[in-house]
Amino acid sequence: MAAHTLRYPLGEADSIEAVQTALVSKFRCAGEPDTLQRATLYDSFDWRLHRAGLQLDEVKGEELHNLVLRALDSAAPFETVRLGSEPPRFAWEFPPGLMRERIAPPLAMRALLPQVEVRTRLRLLKLFDREEKTVLRIALEEGQARNPGRGEYQPMGGQVRLLPVRGYGKYLSRVQRFLEQKLQLASQQEPMIDLALAALGRQPRDYSSKLDFRLDPKQPAGAVARRIQLQLLDTLEANLPGTRADLDSEFLHDLRVAVRRTRSALTQVKGVFPDAAVEEFKSRFAWVGQITSPTRDMDVYLLGFDAYRESLPQEYQPYLEPLKQFLRAHQQQEQQAMVRKINSPHFHTLLKEWRAFLEAPSGPESEGEAAAKPIRKVAARRIYKIYHRVLEEGLAIDAYSPPEALHELRKNCKKLRYLLEFFQSLYPPLEVRPLIKALKGLLDNLGDFQDLEVQAEKLRQFAHQMVQEGEVPADTLLAMGMLVDNLLKRQQQARETFDSRFAHFSRPEHLQTYESLFGKGKPGNAE
Repeated sequence: MAAHTLRYPLGEADSIEAVQTALVSKFRCAGEPDTLQRATLYDSFDWRLHRAGLQLDEVKGEELHNLVLRALDSAAPFETVRLGSEPPRFAWEFPPGLMRERIAPPLAMRALLPQVEVRTRLRLLKLFDREEKTVLRIALEEGQARNPGRGEYQPMGGQVRLLPVRGYGKYLSRVQRFLEQKLQLASQQEPMIDLALAALGRQPRDYSSKLDFRLDPKQPAGAVARRIQLQLLDTLEANLPGTRADLDSEFLHDLRVAVRRTRSALTQVKGVFPDAAVEEFKSRFAWVGQITSPTRDMDVYLLGFDAYRESLPQEYQPYLEPLKQFLRAHQQQEQQAMVRKINSPHFHTLLKEWRAFLEAPSGPESEGEAAAKPIRKVAARRIYKIYHRVLEEGLAIDAYSPPEALHELRKNCKKLRYLLEFFQSLYPPLEVRPLIKALKGLLDNLGDFQDLEVQAEKLRQFAHQMVQEGEVPADTLLAMGMLVDNLLKRQQQARETFDSRFAHFSRPEHLQTYESLFGKGKPGNAE
């Protein structure tokens, strides 16, 4: 486990020179010449390393170019890797070792992006005992921060860091007491990345695709619907630059999820907007889903390629390489076609007009009949209705039901999930969270069933397309046929699992919770 590095930030009235003078007058110290270090701090767009308690720094100095993985709370390094060029972008590009093992699980498929640059003037003091042995190192630092590659550096303030030497804990304790009692400094463990971002007026974890609304049950439904839609629009727009640049596949994924949630909120939160506006924007956002779908499909197949390959006997795995090349080439083509469309005036006009509609003053022309009703009443009524639809459709499915029945059930399960996630803050967490968890389990099963069918059919189409575009080794077509067979077998397994997943969703205690939380919202019941 990483040892803590003790840090003491300096106040505005303190200076590095004054602290050094005080330390030298009290302890046997020798200073080294000042050095200048530059660090670029990396994380994914959605802060996956920070959420996992990690900080990744690219550090540059005189004859120094390292990548350092630290514990977020202590700044103590887990592992340091020497760099000869720019840092890797993805976890799988890192050399085998502890750093890769630690960052790969939280980072997954996301790219590392520079979040902030830090420039530090470092003065190192060595504290000696009577035998002239180094018993403690003291780093006096003054930092500045800026956004990566642009802007002026902003002051972060100074700090004192105590770097212990093993076996000399008593000297560390003496310096601690001196700093705290004589110099009136207080230790802190705020991470470097947090301090650097604060100097720029930013904070970590300033983006998340997760829904986290805190709603007042009595607030008018129309105002809540606008708030939800504005946050979804912010999420969509936040992911546009990364989607255009194809930085990683999750930018497009989060953009598409925001679009799906937008359409679901439009159609499922009934009566808060005029019908004409609902139909117009529902259709226009459906177009966004259509133009982004081909690129996302290729992303999914590329992300799943390693799993495809590993599902085959080892001797057949190399034969899939032409498929990977095909997917990469077509992903790039689809990406370029998609970017042209999201850069079009048509797309920008949609976002501009949608925001203008959401931010317009409330009035008869912008509100529906339910806009003034309390949101809890509107939400409960709709959740209860969709829940009963899911229950009826699920109970009607048996061993002879066609795939279309499960596909339709999945659509309504998605509607129910979005409603529960939009409005979960209106209900006791310990009651509503198990409902969402059970619904997600059912959705995972239904999603596997449909996705495996689609993937099998798509791979069959890819095989025909590869033949049309050029010569394809017979072994590649054979390997792809084996993949299709594997996918269809897995689809059948998902079908066999459906009964148990639906039984968990519809267990008596869940039914009772739906009734107690949302039953008052059913037609004919008073709130």
